[in-house]
Amino acid sequence: MLPFLPDQFVPRLQNAPVPPGPIYAAIGPAAVGDGSAGICVIPRKGTVIPMPTRRTFLLAAAGLALTPALARCVSSRTAPAFLKAVGPRRPDKLRIACIGTANRAWDNIQEVRSEQIVALCDVDSTYLDRASNEFPDAARAVEWQQVVEYRRELDLDGIVIATPDHAHFPTAAAALRAGIPVYCEKPLTHTREQAVELRRLARAARVPTQMGTQIHATENYRRVVEAVRAGVIGRVTAVDCWQLKSWGDGKLTPGAVCPATLDWNAWLCGTPRVPYIDGIHPAHWRRYWAYGSGTLGDMGCHIMDLPVWALGLAPCADLPAGSVKGGTSTIPLKMEVRADGPPLDAVGTPAWLEASWAMPGIAAGPAGVSLDPLVLRWFDGGRMSPFVQEIGAKDKQDYHGRFSVCFQGTEGALFANYDEMLVWPGARAAEWSARVASGTTGITPIAASRGHHAEWLQAIRDGSPNAPLCNFEYSGRLTELVLAGTEAYRAGKQIDVTIQ
Repeated sequence: MLPFLPDQFVPRLQNAPVPPGPIYAAIGPAAVGDGSAGICVIPRKGTVIPMPTRRTFLLAAAGLALTPALARCVSSRTAPAFLKAVGPRRPDKLRIACIGTANRAWDNIQEVRSEQIVALCDVDSTYLDRASNEFPDAARAVEWQQVVEYRRELDLDGIVIATPDHAHFPTAAAALRAGIPVYCEKPLTHTREQAVELRRLARAARVPTQMGTQIHATENYRRVVEAVRAGVIGRVTAVDCWQLKSWGDGKLTPGAVCPATLDWNAWLCGTPRVPYIDGIHPAHWRRYWAYGSGTLGDMGCHIMDLPVWALGLAPCADLPAGSVKGGTSTIPLKMEVRADGPPLDAVGTPAWLEASWAMPGIAAGPAGVSLDPLVLRWFDGGRMSPFVQEIGAKDKQDYHGRFSVCFQGTEGALFANYDEMLVWPGARAAEWSARVASGTTGITPIAASRGHHAEWLQAIRDGSPNAPLCNFEYSGRLTELVLAGTEAYRAGKQIDVTIQ
């Protein structure tokens, strides 16, 4: 527990909300920018009083032990009731808050449960009760704002966000402004503009971030990226990506009754107040523009991650500076984006979608060969890549059902899914296998991941903001690209996009 100050003082933080009641002074650079001046507090009448730096405070306090009993006593006098279940810090454990506890959120909780879960938040008491039973020492809240507001009392080291898309940005932005490391599910944000702002906030906060594209941590994705970078199919000219399922056709349901366990206003999270929509919770919100982005928004960040990573279309932490144009530099990535689907509905996302991103004048490999343009294409809801259909018909293979990505190059093609890759034609596959076996691929293998969540947790321990491979600088750019496809569909015309 951090030392507390009288009520007449408020902390000078980075745009962070000031909690009501007695105020606790935060210790360290996360609370005061660069930390060089130590802690400052501002009396409500405006006089600035300097407080000791972290070094001088710790030296002065070296002989004073705040016992667990005293900490509980202080906490019971000052903290709100929902914090009273929280236990003291466990040795060698990070203190994590989890926003969302259902479905994918529950999977995330399992991935970080080796740490100390100190706060659980969910708008549905059914899921919150289940999580609380599993972690009885964690504070429980319905609104995420409570968790961020009382971050110092919780002594938070990180926050995991797994909510509907429309709640990603406000929750993650508030956490970053408060200096809290963030793990957030995909897509990173609900709009392109939010992705730009979240990248900016992450750079300013200088804390570890990670987007929940856990497939990025797999060995197969690494092997695909290595093969493409090594030129196994020559110069890449196009990449087709697809997803068989469909998140579309969301409809309003006038007169629907909200379940008693669901706090509908909290679920709306600042969006316009509308009547409850039957069946929207906990998963079908993806079918509605107000809360999700359809199939492309749901799956694009997983599937299109592979070409974005392999072709260096976003800053890649695994590459040395300058090795792939666009991969580690800040040069703009310009693209012409088109999309087609059924007639636009103001409420529901489309049942199917085809989209394309044409990117002139970029480099797509270590040799810096200019492609003019490189074309990415997306198909969902039963739509199929003509190229993949043609190759499949010749080979009498269902490549469309078996894979989800096809790189097309000047000397062949490479098919991939989450767990498998196939170089086509067979002669190119045999040549690549021989190069791998002999260690003559000509590229440095990408190091194995310790695990997608574990990358983020270790980065928090190490104080390495950019160490996670799907940090917000990378994943924000990926999200911008994906959401440009849905934006073009809703615009009904080509849009020209520049990702900085």
